[in-house]
Amino acid sequence: MSNLSFNLKASYGLGQLSVGALTLMQRICLFFFYSQILGLSPLLAGLASAIASLFDAITDPIIGSFSDNWRSKYGRRFPFLVIGTFPTALSAFLLFTPLVEGEILLFSWFVFFSCLTNLFLTFFAIPHFALGAELSKDYLERASVVGYRQFFYFFGHVIVLFLAYGYFFAPTDDYANGQLNPEVYNPFIIVVVTIYLLASITSVWKTKSVIPSLITDEKKVNFSITDNFKSIFSDIYTALQNRSFRMVFFGNIFTSMAAGVTFNLELYALTFFWGLSGEMSLLLVGLAFYPGAFIGVFIAKQLISILDKRNSMLYGNAMWIIFIIIPILMKLLGMLDDLEMSIIVMILVSFRIMQGIAITPCDIAFGSSLADISDEQEIQTHKRQEGAFFAAAFFSIKAALGLGSALSGFALWFIAWPSNVDNITSENLFDLGIVLGPFVAVLGLISCYFFSKYDLSKNRHIEILNQLDIRKK
Repeated sequence: MSNLSFNLKASYGLGQLSVGALTLMQRICLFFFYSQILGLSPLLAGLASAIASLFDAITDPIIGSFSDNWRSKYGRRFPFLVIGTFPTALSAFLLFTPLVEGEILLFSWFVFFSCLTNLFLTFFAIPHFALGAELSKDYLERASVVGYRQFFYFFGHVIVLFLAYGYFFAPTDDYANGQLNPEVYNPFIIVVVTIYLLASITSVWKTKSVIPSLITDEKKVNFSITDNFKSIFSDIYTALQNRSFRMVFFGNIFTSMAAGVTFNLELYALTFFWGLSGEMSLLLVGLAFYPGAFIGVFIAKQLISILDKRNSMLYGNAMWIIFIIIPILMKLLGMLDDLEMSIIVMILVSFRIMQGIAITPCDIAFGSSLADISDEQEIQTHKRQEGAFFAAAFFSIKAALGLGSALSGFALWFIAWPSNVDNITSENLFDLGIVLGPFVAVLGLISCYFFSKYDLSKNRHIEILNQLDIRKK
């Protein structure tokens, strides 16, 4: 199955539209909703986010290992995909509809339903990622599969951002900044979970035809919950013994920490640091990343073919960090003080487009490298572990995003960010800029170091596939 059809890759990628829509709603709105709208202390909101992300990171390898070893007439992945549909939508709705008041109860509600949402979402996301690695063995076709997946993931982001900044967060007579209106979040989450259900169910239905031809483990084993639970931690330990995986694992941790801080403080940055108001300005800046991301999707396969996956991860991540910090440093240094807001908006739009172009091939190279590492691992251990590798990678992403959330909450607490927007000072805004710019840049540069040590090249992967073919013959 080296050449996959457009319909198959598009149907597979559609599943990530659901994941992208729901995760972006959580990433840009959840921290802001609980801390600024409901009045939960930023420190507690950050802690709740960190706990939920840590729980999510722990459950990822469990689900990944279970799906690796699951045997049924529907394959290893599809039973888990079905479980991750309706329960995810219900728990996400309750997460944004707290029925309690007071800091302790709000904190508890935040933690419980955030953990529950992430758990059910894991049932869909981890097996879905692993399914992509099973669709093809070809080095570049795998990059193409990840490109489709990334395209739909970003398209889910675009839909949610358009709904947020173009409709739900539009100014009203009572709220010049619509994102401060507590009444919009309930209908907003209803629309998002509906999108999640439609996209996830359609993807599962449209891709079920590949079940008979999926790559399977050479060894047939009887599924046992006890045995598989025991194997979870040994699977992760084995994955981390692979040098190639260690490099992308730790590189991704620091990239995700930087992204975690950026995501959690997104609405704080747009609303207060940049002072944007009105749906057009918010919509332009909020969506600007995605034209660049779509360009990145379309050029990724060719770029990876030219640069290889190591350099695509290294250079893409470095440029992403540069394009994040330049406009922030310009504002901190007073270089934008005399410019009209329309010019500032255009500057932000330009740099966000470049961020999308830079980071997307990096993400695609990272995702497709995990499939290559799975082949390398099979040579060494005689066992296919796509689920374990993707789960461990998600562990690094989600644990680091959680740490980024905790750092965001700590930062707002440390700079004494006021709950009353009328009390925000220029010193608060300057300190917020330091967090959004130089601090994020340090995290990104550390990730570049690890990506530079990844050495599983295209030629090496061809050698691995030849060895696997010889072994099977």
